[in-house]
Amino acid sequence: MKAKIKFLKIICLGLLLGWPPLSAVAAGAGLIEVLSSGRIDWRTGTVRAIGIGAPAASDEGKPADSPSDIQNTALRLAHANLLQTLSAIRINASSRVADRMSRSASFRHGLASLARNATVTHQEYLSDGTVEIELTMKLTGGFDQFVLPEEIRQVESVTTVNANASAAAANQAAPTSAGTDDGSYTGLIIDASEIDATPCLVPVIVDESGEVVYGPAFVSREFAVTRGISGYAPTLTAAREEKRVGTRPMLVKAIRTRSTGKTDLVISNADAARLRSSAAHLDFMKACRVIIVTNPFDPKSKAADGN
Repeated sequence: MKAKIKFLKIICLGLLLGWPPLSAVAAGAGLIEVLSSGRIDWRTGTVRAIGIGAPAASDEGKPADSPSDIQNTALRLAHANLLQTLSAIRINASSRVADRMSRSASFRHGLASLARNATVTHQEYLSDGTVEIELTMKLTGGFDQFVLPEEIRQVESVTTVNANASAAAANQAAPTSAGTDDGSYTGLIIDASEIDATPCLVPVIVDESGEVVYGPAFVSREFAVTRGISGYAPTLTAAREEKRVGTRPMLVKAIRTRSTGKTDLVISNADAARLRSSAAHLDFMKACRVIIVTNPFDPKSKAADGN
């Protein structure tokens, strides 16, 4: 019973000290999804979680917790919170990491191992003996390699778009109804700021007929793992400043989300034709040179808690 009370004290203390007010987070951060267990920063592609260990109330005849015991408790809770936060991440329109965890014990154990190897980015010792530990984990690299669906395969050859290739492509590109696109685009920005879109690891872009314009079949696993299938930005200005999309990105507007979920976006048939006619579009899509502009999370919404 005493151990249970101690655990509840630590959890409450973590909620009180671990995070600033949600309004402050939303006001200054861009695309940070705040959960009770941690934060998912979709713009930087990182997940953070905090664990707090506190000395137990004095109990006659029982030795006080040592500093190392308190530190171990903080680290254990940080790992647990990080794993819970990772489990809430949306993989695509129909599933979250938690769904795969529930179906496979080996997947859950593998994810827990990744969480245990997360970087300690902050460690603080308070005057009353409390220890606070923050862990940070990137969504790219080992996490994406482990979590991304197997349908995202390695593409052996991806041509990097450069000035010479773009100039050559410009001479072969056909004009479209939207104008005379010359095929020299270096990336793609999808403006979804006027619709209720939600970030995920594997977004899908379709035209008004439901034909896929961008998704898992278009990307090379190498780039999906190292960069993520798509980047996210809170404004068009921020998106244009990202090196990911190069110096001349194509800009299209999402007109709505697909009925399968708020993570999949629909663009107009005209924009889809414009994208398909760009001689360089297969290259920059294979290289995941795509950024989606979405609105910051509403701190008053319960969406961040997995609903």
